[in-house]
Amino acid sequence: AGFKGIFWLEWVHRLWGRLMGIALLAPLLWFAWRGRISRGLALRMAGLLVLGGLQGAIGWFMVASGFDADRTAVSPYRLVMHLTLAVSLYAALLWTALGVARQAAGPATGTTTPTIRRLTALSAVLVAITIVAGGFVAGLHAGLTYNSFPLMDGHLVPEGYASLHPTWRNLFENVAAVQFNHRLIATLTAALVTTTAILGAWRATGPIRAALAALGAAVILQYALGIATLLWVVPVSLGTAHQAVAMLLLTAALVALHVQRAKDRMG
Repeated sequence: AGFKGIFWLEWVHRLWGRLMGIALLAPLLWFAWRGRISRGLALRMAGLLVLGGLQGAIGWFMVASGFDADRTAVSPYRLVMHLTLAVSLYAALLWTALGVARQAAGPATGTTTPTIRRLTALSAVLVAITIVAGGFVAGLHAGLTYNSFPLMDGHLVPEGYASLHPTWRNLFENVAAVQFNHRLIATLTAALVTTTAILGAWRATGPIRAALAALGAAVILQYALGIATLLWVVPVSLGTAHQAVAMLLLTAALVALHVQRAKDRMG
């Protein structure tokens, strides 16, 4: 019954992945044959295609861990592997697309500072780490417990945070520790992104300021969604929205970083 409940979601997910491969391969072959793209871009796109194939293989590796008559859950470790590669593939595709768009549109306008650019880069890294940490929360169903905020059952650091041995297992297998770590990293990320957006409003100009403002708005929305998802004990609608806005936040961070390339000085 559990497998029947997820069949169509799984089927559409697999079909969509294969369609993505076709959507990348067909125009790549056509434009390469016609000489419409550079050798460097063709090689990069081919690399992305290989990465997409690897993602499919890891997806199957993840699904295989759930082949059990008594459950439909998969290994949290394999789930996070699949998620991490998905985020990496998306980031690489987006970065490539932004580069192609910049070549077509010409140099970006606006001004920034080296500090803002470094903070934006760090923000993008923290956003990615937070998403990966959220993968362990999903894999362990950690959002179904400690449904209060900001405390966890009345404690800042939950009881049993380091109950597993060896200690490193708590980072990946302990529900209390996994949820606390996700909260902590998310809070640090929100603080850093907000600071970066405020500095951008003060020191940046033009499209760079707008990109940083969008990044700040996205992190506020995502943080609020995370709290709401937790307090309402992870309804599917909020959980899905939280995942979608996480990718929107990563997109905003990468766009804000890309628009600052070669613009890390005022004027």
